[in-house]
Amino acid sequence: MTEQSARAASGSATPGNGRVPAAGRRRGPVVYWGAFGLACLILQGVVFTRWIVGGDAHAHSSGDYTIPHTMKVVTHIGQVGAGLLFLVLAAVCRRECRAQGRITLNTAVFIGFCFSFWSNPYVSQFRYAAGNNRYDLNVDTWGPYLPGWRGDTPAVESFLMEIAYPVMLLWIIIALTVVRLCAARRPLWSRRRTLALTIVVMLVCEPLLTGAYQRLGGFAYPRALPGNLTFFEGQWYQLPITSTLAVVGFFIVPVLAMAVHAEPGREAHLFRGTDRLPRWTRPWSRLLAGIGFMNVCTLGFQVTMALASLISHPIDLPSWWDRPTG
Repeated sequence: MTEQSARAASGSATPGNGRVPAAGRRRGPVVYWGAFGLACLILQGVVFTRWIVGGDAHAHSSGDYTIPHTMKVVTHIGQVGAGLLFLVLAAVCRRECRAQGRITLNTAVFIGFCFSFWSNPYVSQFRYAAGNNRYDLNVDTWGPYLPGWRGDTPAVESFLMEIAYPVMLLWIIIALTVVRLCAARRPLWSRRRTLALTIVVMLVCEPLLTGAYQRLGGFAYPRALPGNLTFFEGQWYQLPITSTLAVVGFFIVPVLAMAVHAEPGREAHLFRGTDRLPRWTRPWSRLLAGIGFMNVCTLGFQVTMALASLISHPIDLPSWWDRPTG
């Protein structure tokens, strides 16, 4: 039912020396997603190099905000907790790969998240739409070095904001767990029904998970949607419904659909064509495919939130959440 349980016989159709006929080397989604992933790595390398050379790769000056002592402690707890969760997820992915002898879907998604946070400033392309915790570890934004970025400066990018992307693998693991429970308890259910139920469950769980991360100092949404479409509207921990819909729609559903629809004995869509590649390139191709795929998903999330900011209105934020003024 999941990608982990669908053991693909990669390599069984290739000669013993690992060589593949030239005609088959360029076939399969893994090649195209991998090529896009490589392009994303090159682009972010250029962006960060320009950011460093431009002299903006440093912490933003502090002192023009106040933060309660309790929130200081909570922020430190959030930083340590997010860091530990990142390490746990990395260990889980490593264990999966060793057990299966290949790069798993969870691992490709995790690495993809690690190399997709670079485009986060696009969320605030039109309005200040994602509030970073200024007491958190932070640096001046690299937004001005992104192609086409037109957001306001000064702005910061914080540790808890950026590590939220790879940590979101936990959301996907929860969704896959729901799928496995459905398969065990309702074996006659169709894949479509299982997928639909899991999506509903995640639409309920996602605001709870994200809300908990926000309360630990993760980030804030500075703008509220009209029509009572924002949970806890007016509070610094408010959560617009577009966030939940975008997280589920762009991060959880695509990965979930690939795992659910992977045929027994076949690769998930993202990895198809791996067996026609030279053996030594397969792990790298799978990782690059994950990077390319998750960059598309992340950009879809950011575009959605940026567009939502155009129809939303700002709220008053505590100074440690607000955009720097100088």
